Amino acid sequence: MNDTKKYKFTLNPLSTIILSPREQSCFLCNNKEMKKIKGEDGRFSYTDSIKFVYPFYQYGMYEEYEPSNAQYYIPGSSIKGAVGSSLISFDDIRVDGQNISLRNLYKLQNIRTDSAEEKPKLGIFFPKVAIETLDSGTELNGELFTGENPVAVLQDAQQRSTDKLKQLLKQINAILLKYEGESREIKEKDILCLMKSKLETLLREISSTDQNRYLIILGGYKGLNLSGVFPHEAAGAIYIDTENKLPHGLAWIRLE
Repeated sequence: MNDTKKYKFTLNPLSTIILSPREQSCFLCNNKEMKKIKGEDGRFSYTDSIKFVYPFYQYGMYEEYEPSNAQYYIPGSSIKGAVGSSLISFDDIRVDGQNISLRNLYKLQNIRTDSAEEKPKLGIFFPKVAIETLDSGTELNGELFTGENPVAVLQDAQQRSTDKLKQLLKQINAILLKYEGESREIKEKDILCLMKSKLETLLREISSTDQNRYLIILGGYKGLNLSGVFPHEAAGAIYIDTENKLPHGLAWIRLE
């Protein structure tokens, strides 16, 4: 067995990341509490009917939703799960609360490709629920530990990410066939076309650059096609980061 070594890296989300502890119940909030929080901080983007908040990972236990006092972090085990290797481990990464925002979750529904008449609809998934997310464009510093070559481990992780994105693109292309011949502007069509273009650009960037950075897919609400690599076509919901027109959870790991 090789000696374990420590390596520094940066984590750069391309889209919002959702990491919420399953064992922790959501916070029940009333309108007065939510309006106070929303008025104090402009980072929050959600409907006014929110009653339930699913928090990002945070140290300690809280009886009430108090984002200003929360100590947020990304569990090292979550990054390890995204990389998908037992040969590497990660420390937790502390996250400044200024990089956490509360958002509604958007889901593309009615996406069966075997029905030409049924058009997909993009809408808020459970309007009374909001989820804390890590903002895209954030740069976080972390440490990983491995006795192997970290480049090889991260290259394998990136290849799996690439395969998953290709699955999602195949699903998006099948959905877009429903709109052939439509000349009018349709919100769902426009978003999917932009999402397709961005993913294709990202895949080209992965294959044509060697900048010591590797794409992983981190966190939840990614949709079935980004949860694994399947031998056959996988249907399932598509959750969309509507601000970035990308799936949730896309992030670069860059070795220093």
